[in-house]
Amino acid sequence: MRHSSLFTVRALTALAIIAGSANAADQRSGWYTSFETAQAEAKRLNRPMLLHFYADWCGPCRQMEQKVLHRETVLAELRTSVIAVKINVDRAPALAARYNVDSLPMDVYIEPDGRSLMVATGYRDSGEYISGVRRAATRYSDLVAERSPPKASDAKPEIPETMLVGDEQSPMMRGYCPVTLWKNRKWEKGSSQFSYEYRGQTFMMASAEALEAFEENPGRYAPQYLGCDPVVVYQSDRAVLGSTKFGAFYDDQLYLFVTDDNRQSFKSDPDRYIRTRVVLNLDEVERVVR
Repeated sequence: MRHSSLFTVRALTALAIIAGSANAADQRSGWYTSFETAQAEAKRLNRPMLLHFYADWCGPCRQMEQKVLHRETVLAELRTSVIAVKINVDRAPALAARYNVDSLPMDVYIEPDGRSLMVATGYRDSGEYISGVRRAATRYSDLVAERSPPKASDAKPEIPETMLVGDEQSPMMRGYCPVTLWKNRKWEKGSSQFSYEYRGQTFMMASAEALEAFEENPGRYAPQYLGCDPVVVYQSDRAVLGSTKFGAFYDDQLYLFVTDDNRQSFKSDPDRYIRTRVVLNLDEVERVVR
């Protein structure tokens, strides 16, 4: 009996050593292979996570594996900025479904508790990849700082040129009907009689038929980025509401802009601004004060 207990203790010790060695190897390589292990490390270090979704049959995934993901400059950034884990979608379909993985390769940046920060899709070279990692790390640091209560000694900030509108009840798109705009490319005022709340924002439709269409698929008709200017988001990670004066459709999705210059920049190279999508929260949204 004593021999059996001694064997059990030795076996458990060996398993612990093996697990510790595996974790250390993951840290040295820059890539974890277990989501659970990676998340525990992210919580311990208070770092954002990078979930790299791929598949063995995906050509661009194989290219990134060979040319990007194991370059020393990329690995160095991973080790210092995030906790990165590779996830094969065929072996972890539930995890892929949880983060709405609909194309490959896809990188989903999340907070240690699982909340989404940013999404990037498609093949990216090492320079673009490192920029994305840094951007996600900075965004997470900014969010943590914003959630921390200000010190009593902190100086009162100057009044900005924008104001937060997360708690405002004014209708989106100045009350214009998003369904009419999508179907007919026509600006038509909606009515409070046919209003609908989507992602914390109120939209007004022009008719009962339009309301029914919006209810069935609000993501088709509502402006992207919660109505915020994607160029501003790309350049500064600020969520500033665009204007109905400066709208544009791309792939049948509506985008709103703060200025016509931003709209023209977007139209010249839309993929540049939307290939990496920052996940916005309503309480981050600002409106330009004119």
